[in-house]
Amino acid sequence: MTNEQVTLDSWVMSRLRERLRRASIIASRTGRAVVLYRHTIEESETSAEEEIATVNEQYVVVQVITHGGFIPPSFQQQYVFTFEQFPDWIMKRSNDLLSRCLDSLDQEIVD
Repeated sequence: MTNEQVTLDSWVMSRLRERLRRASIIASRTGRAVVLYRHTIEESETSAEEEIATVNEQYVVVQVITHGGFIPPSFQQQYVFTFEQFPDWIMKRSNDLLSRCLDSLDQEIVD
């Protein structure tokens, strides 16, 4: 990895951490979590398995939920991250999801 890439990655992660903190203030004031992304994992005609990431007052919560059809909504997995942990996890996981998080936060947070 080049020095420029390390610097860019550090800047992106720093920006994401700051945006997460600002989103947590919004979540605290409004009483509702800020959605970072919704990602469909699997979908059939009547049901879906979806990953949803949200920011609440203190944490980033990533949940895998099955819903639709005759299936009552159920949580398959749940991950809870601090604002320091989440940027590392999402950056290693997917550039697309990282980009979606930043886009969502930019829409939610008006400078």
